[in-house]
Amino acid sequence: MLIGGADVSGSKTDGQQNHAALVVGKEDAINRIYNNIGINPIHMSEMSQRQRRQVHDRLDFSSDEVVVWCFHASRHRAVNSMKERIASGKKRKPKTNIHKSFDSYWFQLFRDTLTDFAANFRAELSDITIEADADMCPTVKNWNVNGRYKGKAYELADAAAWFNQKGDKIQNCKVMDLRDAITGSMERHLLK
Repeated sequence: MLIGGADVSGSKTDGQQNHAALVVGKEDAINRIYNNIGINPIHMSEMSQRQRRQVHDRLDFSSDEVVVWCFHASRHRAVNSMKERIASGKKRKPKTNIHKSFDSYWFQLFRDTLTDFAANFRAELSDITIEADADMCPTVKNWNVNGRYKGKAYELADAAAWFNQKGDKIQNCKVMDLRDAITGSMERHLLK
């Protein structure tokens, strides 16, 4: 079974959903990575510096059975900018459409890679369940994939998003800066 976790991280100055991470892999591989860290639960904002260093040092995504993406997406900035631009024009669009558009364009940018990864295990996108917290559950729903509330894969994504936001590199993390691509797609489709 393929399981995933998605989480966001940010700061008051950079935006609360500036960085995100998605971890996907075979459930037993996710469990091995999680158990190797030796801390339960993993919630980075509530940990001591020593615990955070332990998580970073033991976070091992080198298995071919797991893939991790670290995204720089700047969700709040993109959505707020789009709301302001739409409000200044003649056409009004509901706030939910802007969020759904953001999520849709975001997913399009890594969907093919995720589909290829799933195919390695004779699986499809519909076979992946993505764990998320309240911040990411609407996004997972907008991606049209199976979702559930929290779990080990989510906690690994919490760690990856935290380190990504702090600029602390994670081994084997596919880093993607999506700010311009998402904003450009939203501008082309929402402002026409």
